[in-house]
Amino acid sequence: MALDKKMEDIAMKIIANAGAARSKAFEALSEAKRGDFIKAGELLESSDKYAHEAHQAHSALLTMYANGEFDQSDVLISHAQDHLMCAELAKELIAEIIELRKDAERR
Repeated sequence: MALDKKMEDIAMKIIANAGAARSKAFEALSEAKRGDFIKAGELLESSDKYAHEAHQAHSALLTMYANGEFDQSDVLISHAQDHLMCAELAKELIAEIIELRKDAERR
């Protein structure tokens, strides 16, 4: 039972931090739309910090798996990994969109 609780805690940490990373990235996009690229950059940095926390938790989960502490996944773990991947994709695309907006404003 302790292992289930530990896996659940890790999954929730991934979900919470990935969600925060995604939210900060979308806030950055909103600021870029307003033309505030400094604030957008700050929000992207914040997004990166949350994503880093999510990745650390994910690495801990993978280490547990590699050490044979469990041999299967569950729906919550899959959900957490899905959140992480969606957040990463959003962050990457939003960073590119912001760069495009910056370029457009310079012209």
